Amino acid sequence: MFKSLTSKRLLATSASENAARQKQQFNVFDRSAKLLQRSRTPKLNPQESRKVEYLRDEVAIRTIERLAFITRDFDRLLDFGSHLGNLIKNLFEESKVPETADSADIEICKQLNNDKKTIRSKIKELVMLDSSKDILFRDIEQPFNSQFEGKIIRNVGDEEAFDHECLEESNQYDAVISNLSLHWINDLPGTLANINRVLKPDGLFMGTLFGGDTLYELRTSLQLAELERKGGMSPRMSPLVHLNDVGSLLNRAGFSMLTIDSEDIVVGGFPDIASVCKDLQLMGEQNSVLSRSNFLPRDVMLAANEIYKALHGETDEHGNVTLPATFSVIFMIGWKKSENQPQPLARGTGQINLKDVL
Repeated sequence: MFKSLTSKRLLATSASENAARQKQQFNVFDRSAKLLQRSRTPKLNPQESRKVEYLRDEVAIRTIERLAFITRDFDRLLDFGSHLGNLIKNLFEESKVPETADSADIEICKQLNNDKKTIRSKIKELVMLDSSKDILFRDIEQPFNSQFEGKIIRNVGDEEAFDHECLEESNQYDAVISNLSLHWINDLPGTLANINRVLKPDGLFMGTLFGGDTLYELRTSLQLAELERKGGMSPRMSPLVHLNDVGSLLNRAGFSMLTIDSEDIVVGGFPDIASVCKDLQLMGEQNSVLSRSNFLPRDVMLAANEIYKALHGETDEHGNVTLPATFSVIFMIGWKKSENQPQPLARGTGQINLKDVL
């Protein structure tokens, strides 16, 4: 009787500690504000929203290139933080050969289109999850939805809360893909651990997020302008994960056989800093830090524009100065641990001396 009461008290204490730990979680981002930011343009002006899908589409293409090296089927695939479904959209859009392409570019484009056919034939059921209903269903009438021979399921649910019914069961997905969604999550270690949980043993996780050097041109210009005009700095830009931290995050979440790399995508041709900020706003990628300042003084904006041009401006063939915006995208691949995975040999069992190799 005493043991039973003791165990019940321990369970009650553990539950209260967990609840307290959740309340004490340090939040950086305002998730409710981010939902409004992401939903506003797709709801009010879908055409304008479609014009700024270039970044997500490019990352989806590069994800497809990496998926092409995975030889297994994905009978049930989860697109976590799917936006409109850029992955499945680009699987059905034929990549065009640029007019200035050489023979190598033509072969690369041909291979990419073949990879798209192969990958979409491997997917039997695609489960999409996004917190914004407006962007998730924005392009539901587009041809790629009917061209897909498998099954598409769209679910509206908060990525950080991870409480949607499609995420309740463990060991259910062959692969989880997440493109440009994880960088707005407060509890990233917890979310990665939950992604690991819903994967089948030896399941694949492939994700992308913006890294620490993203928009460094805009970041430095705003900081210098505000220091000059106001004598201090406000948190105008979101803090981002650095490449060196991703490996430990994936290991902590239970993934193995990691592959991590980073690519810079430079978008050029912006006439001024206001155009850069407008595109970010239409994407829903503007600042949502809890301690953010909602007002940017005009004099700071004008000063930042001149600093941006002076430090990072590019002169085109007509003598006009345009502004580039650099997005540093971190690509990560991890596998859920399984007994069937290759294991390292025991220490001391090697048969080749490194001296002979080096």
